Amino acid sequence: MHALIPNKEAVRAGDLVFFGGVLSWDENGTLKYPYNVEQQTEAILRRIEGYLKTEELGLEHLVYVTVYLTDIRHYDTMNRAYRRVMKDPLPPRKVVTGPLTVTGALVEMTAVASVHPRQILTLTRS
Repeated sequence: MHALIPNKEAVRAGDLVFFGGVLSWDENGTLKYPYNVEQQTEAILRRIEGYLKTEELGLEHLVYVTVYLTDIRHYDTMNRAYRRVMKDPLPPRKVVTGPLTVTGALVEMTAVASVHPRQILTLTRS
């Protein structure tokens, strides 16, 4: 297991890469786009994409994403930005609302990527 970056925002374990608590930080550790859901969403996904590129992977390798929003009313705005960056087939995703610990942060994400590109399964009801 090795960290992709010093603060352990991302860790690889075997064929999986885990992202925890990703915010729209800039290279100096300052939150980019405070109080802007759309720009934070895009910046977070681009940040994840940048880490994946260091492992010769891309966003198509994400197999699960959790999005944390401070307010469910931000859902549509977040979803528009998410759809602009992420391409079909989309990975399974969960959205959770609650307070975030960084002032100005309205969006945070955790994610799991696999070295194998995702394949969407169709579940049937029995």
